[in-house]
Amino acid sequence: MDENVAPSEMIVHLGPQHPMQPGPFRLNLRLRGETVVDAEIELGFIHKGIEKILESKTYLQGIPIVDRICYLTAMTNEEAYVGAVEKLADIEVPERSQYIRVILEELSRLQSHLLGMGEFGEFIGFVSMFMYTIKEREDILSLMDIVTGARVTHTFLKYGGVRGDLPEGFKEKSAVVFAGLREQIADYRKLFNDDEIYKQRCFGVGILEAKTARDLGVSGPALRATGVAFDIRKDEPYLVYKDLDFKVCTATDGDIAARIDVRLDEMLEAMYIIEQCLDQMPSGPLFYEDSPYGVRTPVMRVPEGDVFHRVEDPRGEMGFYVVSDGSDKPHRVKIRGPVYPTMQALPPLITGTTVADVAAIAGSMDGCTSEADR
Repeated sequence: MDENVAPSEMIVHLGPQHPMQPGPFRLNLRLRGETVVDAEIELGFIHKGIEKILESKTYLQGIPIVDRICYLTAMTNEEAYVGAVEKLADIEVPERSQYIRVILEELSRLQSHLLGMGEFGEFIGFVSMFMYTIKEREDILSLMDIVTGARVTHTFLKYGGVRGDLPEGFKEKSAVVFAGLREQIADYRKLFNDDEIYKQRCFGVGILEAKTARDLGVSGPALRATGVAFDIRKDEPYLVYKDLDFKVCTATDGDIAARIDVRLDEMLEAMYIIEQCLDQMPSGPLFYEDSPYGVRTPVMRVPEGDVFHRVEDPRGEMGFYVVSDGSDKPHRVKIRGPVYPTMQALPPLITGTTVADVAAIAGSMDGCTSEADR
């Protein structure tokens, strides 16, 4: 950002700690009155050194570490890391375990979108929305809890399978939860779209162009809201996604409202995916009997090589590049998360808007600063 400030302008630092900001990062705004004429973003306030920590831990010890990259996406973080190592070691996962993974990862998508929607509501002054979505999120977390034994960080995936099977009655319990959530999503959509303040603050505001999104590497709902139908579950299917019928949710306006609509649609699709899994999941083992890797594997050495594996995180493309030197620890780990590119889209999005629009635009991008800083 140009630091030469005209007499009619001023620099305002928003963050890194601010009640109307989704995470500890800083936005430096150059203002002319209430209008943002230039902006830049600063990250790195909560750097955790996850990649170097993974290089100092065994492959088995790394699974609970990746949960902490972003607690809202613990299951997809596990899938990206475990899937990368499975590629390196040529480990096959039984079909039943693949279905269980998809179920848990789509539940993770649901609870992440619910929390993001609630926080976004707070940013535009719709404080009661958080109370609505957090209640439904608790029901989703309870479904995950009865499978994994945890509500947030699960350490549920294992190389070649999963730690446990679905409990008896899971299908029936999920049916009750999903019936209620579908009604609530319809209510959320009505609450938003019938509200005049929401219309004025979100329609035609914070428009992200498809070319800008692609150039910056934006993925996930923020990209799909620009009309780009890119979803790794469809374009590079992993697990059993190729056997499932679901649509890639898109919008064309690229504004705040479009990003919200895409996430609402994705929640409906996630429930549809889970219901398909529960209907067509075969019986069978969670691990192949002749697999050298399993729940009780004390030491796991991975053949030399390198691999990149990516999955569709609730916020977009989550990828792991892992290099093995043949030992029981990865030689190098590089994480390509979806949030850093998304955050880079904020300055061009908020330039030309007003200060009041900044929180709404930032909230609609659904960033997780913890993942960007990792």
